Amino acid sequence: MENTPASPANAHRSFAVIFVLGAPGAGKGTLSAHLVEKLNFTHYSVGDSLRTWMRQNSGTPLAAEIKSKLVNQGFLSSNDLNPFICRAIQDALKQEEPKLNGILVDGYPRCTEQLESFNPWPFQDELPLAPSDDGEVPTNAKPDIVLSFGVTKDNAKARYLARGRDDNDSAEKFEKRFVEYEDETMPVEELYRQHEILIDIDVNGTKEENVEKLTKALEESQLWQKVVVARSTGARFLVQKI
Repeated sequence: MENTPASPANAHRSFAVIFVLGAPGAGKGTLSAHLVEKLNFTHYSVGDSLRTWMRQNSGTPLAAEIKSKLVNQGFLSSNDLNPFICRAIQDALKQEEPKLNGILVDGYPRCTEQLESFNPWPFQDELPLAPSDDGEVPTNAKPDIVLSFGVTKDNAKARYLARGRDDNDSAEKFEKRFVEYEDETMPVEELYRQHEILIDIDVNGTKEENVEKLTKALEESQLWQKVVVARSTGARFLVQKI
C-alpha cells in the first residue's frame, strides 16, 4: 500500500475513538450523554442506531436478515456491524465547527469476533489512517480508550426494566442479554484490560454518584489525560477536504 502524503487536499486529524462497554442496564447511554455535554464528544449507540435503522428500513431483505441474527444469536458479526461503525466515525470526522474531540462507540465490541475485526484496521479504503511521523501507514488501530461501566446484576436488572423502551425490555430479555454479556463481552473487557487501555468505573450508585465516580476516574487516569486532555491519540485520520 502506498503512503498518502499530506497535501492541501487533505489533512491529518487526531480524533479519539473510545469504546464504551458494560452490562445491559449499566447506564452507558446516560454517562455517555454526560461526556458529550461536558467534553465535546459525539455518542454513537450501536443498539439505538440499529433500532432506528431497522424502523426506517423495515421490509427490506437486509433488515430481515439483521433481525433474524439478533433473535437467534443475540449480536451481529463484524461484517454486519462494521459498515455502521465506519459511517458513524466518518460522519463525526466531517463535522465542522465546533470540531469534535472524538466519538464514544457505545455497545461495541460485544464479542471477541467483533474485537478481532479491528486487527488489522478494517476501514483503510473508506477511512484511511494518516502516516506516522516516520512515513509508515499503520495497519493496526486499536481504540484509544475503552470505558467499562461495572454494575451488579440486581442493579442492572432494575434499571433495564425501569427504562422500558419497548416490549423487548422484559425480564426474560434481560436474563438472556446478561448471560451474553458475561459469556461474550466480559472476555473482551479483560483483553482490553490486559492491553492497559481499559478504564474501570463502578456505576452502582445514583446518576449523580455515577457521574462523580466517572469524573474522578477520568481525572486520575493517565491514559485519559494523555489521549483526551493532551490530544495524543493512537492513530490519526486522513481527512479529505472538500
